[in-house]
Amino acid sequence: MACTVLAGCPSDDTTDNADEVGSTATETATDTADTATESSSSSSTTSDTTDTTTTDTATTDPTTTDNTDLPPPICGDGNMDDGEECDDGNGVDTDECTNACTIAICGDTILQEGVEGCDDGNMDNGDGCDSMCMIETCGDGVVDPMEECDDANDIDTDECTNMCTNAVCGDTIIQEGVEECDDGNDVDTDECTTSCAAAICGDAIVQEGVEECDDGNDVDTDECTNSCAAAICGDSIVQAGVEQCDDGNADPGDGCDGMCQLEARYVFVTSTLQTGNMGGLAGADAICQNLAQAANLPGTYMAWLSTSQPNSTPATRFTQSALPYQTVTGIKVADNWADLIDGSLDAAINVTELGAAPPAGTATCVANVSVWTNTTANGSIFNANNSCGDWTSTNGGSLWGYNNSVTNTWTIACQGGSCGWMEPIYCFQQ
Repeated sequence: MACTVLAGCPSDDTTDNADEVGSTATETATDTADTATESSSSSSTTSDTTDTTTTDTATTDPTTTDNTDLPPPICGDGNMDDGEECDDGNGVDTDECTNACTIAICGDTILQEGVEGCDDGNMDNGDGCDSMCMIETCGDGVVDPMEECDDANDIDTDECTNMCTNAVCGDTIIQEGVEECDDGNDVDTDECTTSCAAAICGDAIVQEGVEECDDGNDVDTDECTNSCAAAICGDSIVQAGVEQCDDGNADPGDGCDGMCQLEARYVFVTSTLQTGNMGGLAGADAICQNLAQAANLPGTYMAWLSTSQPNSTPATRFTQSALPYQTVTGIKVADNWADLIDGSLDAAINVTELGAAPPAGTATCVANVSVWTNTTANGSIFNANNSCGDWTSTNGGSLWGYNNSVTNTWTIACQGGSCGWMEPIYCFQQ
C-alpha cells in the first residue's frame, strides 16, 4: 500500500528538508548574529550619546529646567510681569505708563503729556514748578520767589502789575487812584514829576520850557508870580519891596514910570455910596483898597476921614508924599503933601477910580457933590461929634466936603445932616 506524503512523514526528502531546516537555522543564526551586531552597534551609539549627554550635563546650570529656552520677561512687551506697575507695550515715556513700566506721577521727572506742565522731580512749591506739576506763573495767585506780588488778575493799574511787581512811581504804569501820570523816568522837570504828579505851577518844581520859576506858594507879589513867571516891571503886578507901582507898561508920565516907580499918588472919589457906618476907619480903608484893586490901580489906599481916636486922621496916618497927587485921569491935584494941605487944590477931585463922574448921594448943603470927611484942609479932625461914632453908626450928624471945589471947601463945607445919608468918600494912595 502506498503512503501519502504528509508533513512530518518520513520521506526521501528528509535530507533536503534537513538541508532546508539547516538553512533556516543558518539564516536564523545569521539574523541573530546581525541583530546582535546591530544591537552592539546600537549599544555603542547609545554609549556615545550617553557620554555626550553626560559631558553636556556637567557644563549646564543645575537649576536649568526644561523652560530655559523661553524668552525672559521684559518691560514693554505688553504683558504686566511681576515687578511692573504697568506695561502698555509702547516706547512712549510721557504717557500714563512710563518706559520703566511705572505709573506716571508728579515728581518722577518725566513730563506727562497733556497732564503736567512741568516735572522737576520734587514736590516743592516756589521753584517754578509747583507740587501739582504745574508751571508757576504770574497771575496764578501764588507769590513765587521771582515775584513781588501775585493778585491773580489781569488789571495792570492796581497795586500789583501784570508783571507781578509792586506798582511804583516810575514803572510807566499809571496806578489808578494813586498816580496822575507815570512817564517812567527820573526827570523831575518834565510834565510828569518824579512823584508821578502832573506838573503844575505851584508845585515848587520848575517845569522845563514851561515855567520860569516856581516857589510853591500863592503869593503873587514876590519874585515869582502865581503864573510861575519871574516878576518884572510891566507885568501889572506890584512886586512887594521892589516896585511902587506896575501899570502894565513902561510908559512914563502916566503915574507909574518905566522902572515901576510912582510918578504921582492917585486920589479919587468912590464910585460907591455908603452911610456913616462904614465899619470904622479900617472898613473905610478897605472900601478904598477894594475899589482901587478892582480898577487895577497900584499901591495902597486910605480914606480921607478922621475919628476921635489917636492917630486917626490923615495928618497922622497918611504917607506924606513928596510926589504929586493926581486923579486917575492924570490931572494934578497938588504938587505934594504940603501943597495938598495948604487950603487950595490945583484941580478938583472930581473923578472916581474908574475915571468917571462921582455918584450923586443924598442932597446936603449942595446937591450931588457931597463927600464924607469930618476933616479940615490940613488933615486934622473937624469935630469929634461929627464922625458918626467913629464911622460905625448911622446916628448923629457929620461934616462933608464938595468934590467940585478947589478951595478948602473940598473937605469942609457942610455940617449936620444925618449919618444915615448915602455919600461917597475920598481915597488917597499912600
